[in-house]
Amino acid sequence: MQEVKSICTAFGISPTAITPITQGLINQTYKVTDAGGDAFIVQQINTRIFQQPQQVQQNFVQLRAVLKHYYRMPELIPTAQNELMHTHGNEAWRCFTYLQDSYTPTGAISEELAYTTANCFGEYTRVLSAASPKLHTILPRFHDVSLRAEQLLQAKAGATPERLKLAARCLNELDNYDELLKRYKYWAAHPQYFSQRILHHDAKPSNILFNNKTQSVLCPIDLDTTQTGLCFSDLGDMIRSMVPSHEENDVCFADIEVRQSFLQALTEGYMDATHTLWTAQEKEALAYSGKMLLYMQAMRFLADFLNNDIYYQTKYELHNLDRTINQLTVLRQL
Repeated sequence: MQEVKSICTAFGISPTAITPITQGLINQTYKVTDAGGDAFIVQQINTRIFQQPQQVQQNFVQLRAVLKHYYRMPELIPTAQNELMHTHGNEAWRCFTYLQDSYTPTGAISEELAYTTANCFGEYTRVLSAASPKLHTILPRFHDVSLRAEQLLQAKAGATPERLKLAARCLNELDNYDELLKRYKYWAAHPQYFSQRILHHDAKPSNILFNNKTQSVLCPIDLDTTQTGLCFSDLGDMIRSMVPSHEENDVCFADIEVRQSFLQALTEGYMDATHTLWTAQEKEALAYSGKMLLYMQAMRFLADFLNNDIYYQTKYELHNLDRTINQLTVLRQL
């Protein structure tokens, strides 16, 4: 904790307590309390993923300027030199105010929480699309299905014979979804019907702060992935992660089911917030959101397997292959 304590001084904070927050998967995050009882979030930005942290911080400033009129948002604490972040060696650190009486959901997801989550991120896109803040693109081509198909072909060309043999059945099945790739390419080629919208790109319950007294939404958080994209991304990712009865690492493939009540809750929540935003063509495209994200994620897992697991963290040799089978199992049923 000594390093974190020294980082705090860069933001003018003299901490009396430092508590790691372990829920996040990307950035190292700590809750810091000072002698006066004020609490802050001090966070190291993962520059392996977010290679332009200054742009991430500039985006937050632009986003908060809009969102503060709709949500109770954390404030960005500048450094003593009035910088948006503190650079320590090769590390980038930032600081926010801590919102008291707040929590992020953990554990099982209910249909009610699914609706609330989708409604929250739908409202997020509606509000930001109306305001049109000028944002940096943080993760270029992040949900570009064409790119993921190209990467899978490249991985297939360079794969070992052993892994290629193990992946053969999944590769053949993915070929059956070529219609989805063609559909995505049509969307991307017709911006007059499919506009670039401001989306969160990591929409999930744990990226929302709730009031622990009223259970109401305080604000969306982890805004680093926010950038423009096509309409399907956020709804599709929520369907991919919340509609299946088992999560993406589960290998009990025969037990995986699509929960139609969750699909309905997510779709209704999202459309209740955004129905005035979309073109007629986008509304039709949104029906393919879940399928598109499952298809894309299956390709990403399989490409990483063929590349000898260089991107996703794995716990055993066939982990990425099993993740691919899991995603295809859900896609078949959707």
